[in-house]
Amino acid sequence: MKKLYFSTFVQGLEKPIEAMLRKEGGVAVERVVPGAATYRSVREPAFAFVHQTYSVLFQMKPAKDVNEAIRRLLSTGSWLDRFPYEETEGKRFRIVTAMGDKLVAANMRYVDMLEKAICENTGMRTYRERPDVELWVLCRPEASYFLWRIGKQSATRQEGQLRSDVCAVVSFLSQCGAKNAAVLGCTGSSLPFALKAGGARSLTCVCPDRASAKLIEGKIRGIRVSEGSSGYTDLADASQQAVVLHLPVKAEKTSRLEADLRNALFEARRILSDEGRLIVIASLDHAESTLRKTQGVRMLARYDLVLSGQKSAIWLMTLKPEDMGEG
Repeated sequence: MKKLYFSTFVQGLEKPIEAMLRKEGGVAVERVVPGAATYRSVREPAFAFVHQTYSVLFQMKPAKDVNEAIRRLLSTGSWLDRFPYEETEGKRFRIVTAMGDKLVAANMRYVDMLEKAICENTGMRTYRERPDVELWVLCRPEASYFLWRIGKQSATRQEGQLRSDVCAVVSFLSQCGAKNAAVLGCTGSSLPFALKAGGARSLTCVCPDRASAKLIEGKIRGIRVSEGSSGYTDLADASQQAVVLHLPVKAEKTSRLEADLRNALFEARRILSDEGRLIVIASLDHAESTLRKTQGVRMLARYDLVLSGQKSAIWLMTLKPEDMGEG
């Protein structure tokens, strides 16, 4: 039997996330909204391309705040039918309340009443410090939800690194399966790891410094790591079916940065094969004007999102037909 699930992801990636969900066996997509999707699945999902996943215990019309949502839960009780009772006995739980992507406080009298109802009907007990289970009352513009969180907090961000869920989407967009792929300006392991997981036949990481090269060599096996400029690689002409370029959004914008980006784009065009895919992940401030002026590429899609608090985008491009085959 298919259960209903709710997953969150970086807002702006709705189209590729929906496509990725529809490619999963045993999954039926019900609704995709900004930064989230509801779908039914025959098995408990563990998707690398989403941020967090929950089992849906109850879905309600939008509420003005979490207190109203909890009052509705207390007045209905039908959500108890969806509890996974085979998993509840002896488990410790806490209730988390949120509006959108922000945690908010709720009226503790209502929370206590909801906790008591759960304890009496499920065999679970309240333990707010280190619970086995988190039950979320989540209010969003399209609906309010009562959710059972699955797994641990995922896709944590490290300074200068892309989140792993974003990298999984980039890997999907690159169509790198059984193909040659390269990451230019590679400073972290998250992107090459996702491309490798996406089935890249061969993967080359061009790192700007020895420290980055050593880090990646130590974390991922079966890839080629070289140290040097993204604008001058030793890769052969038209040898790569996917090229990914990531500019850390916290980097300072300088004329050197712009020149390096132009050189990297020129090099990407040289090493990209016919019908190959070029992906740039960067802040709008760093890359938008340069990409607008870049010749010889055709824009397939652009996904606007926020990375590390900066307005950014993922640009998906390919070579223009008239440029294919030129040396």
